[in-house]
Amino acid sequence: MEITYQPILHVPTGRVVKCEALCRPPEAGLDLGAYVVSAEMNGSLHEYTNRVLDAVLADWQKHGPPTIDLSVNLTVADLGEHDICKRVEKACKRNKFDPKRLWFEIDDRVQALVDPASLANVACLTKLGVRLSIDGFGAELTQATHYEVQSLGVREVKVDGRYVRDADVNMNHRNVISAVVVMGSDLRVDVAVKNVERESIATLVARLGVSHAQGYYYARPTSASTVSALVERMLRSGPLPIGR
Repeated sequence: MEITYQPILHVPTGRVVKCEALCRPPEAGLDLGAYVVSAEMNGSLHEYTNRVLDAVLADWQKHGPPTIDLSVNLTVADLGEHDICKRVEKACKRNKFDPKRLWFEIDDRVQALVDPASLANVACLTKLGVRLSIDGFGAELTQATHYEVQSLGVREVKVDGRYVRDADVNMNHRNVISAVVVMGSDLRVDVAVKNVERESIATLVARLGVSHAQGYYYARPTSASTVSALVERMLRSGPLPIGR
């Protein structure tokens, strides 16, 4: 399993507070998205998710900084499985990882989770201390609503990258980010962005009130040990600046 981690900054302080785990099994080839969809359809998603959880938690516990939270991508299908909470709890115990440091990023199809069984799963994960983030928030045709965010106890929404990449020159996309920030304030959830790739966008999202951000401008995906070294440097020399 090829695993890298992309640092996520708390925008007001410029400090790394979380990392998103990016996993690619060797059999996935170049199109990881297609591989995951295929796993959902052929029944192998269960085993794939178990592999991801064990690989990531073991690696982060051994090499990652102990004060930084870890974010792992799960699908809506994962959260709909009846035993997902027990599997997560066992994976955390096996790898001596505190579930209160664990986030699950789920895609924007969260309407499918608003049923009694899935809500019970989410409640169980929340009781463990796991927190949920909606990734790709605002994606075309699958836009999550206030209702899903509230009913699932979501703690963060991450704006779809298509609205971030050119927000410094595209007023419509800038307005989308602004609207999500307002919604986040109303619902008391954090608003994050990804695909921050240049200084002008980093400056913009800070001005708009975004709470968390990631992208090549700050740091590329890297190993857990390299993230640890970055956090150590920040402790000595201070946070990453918005402009460089």
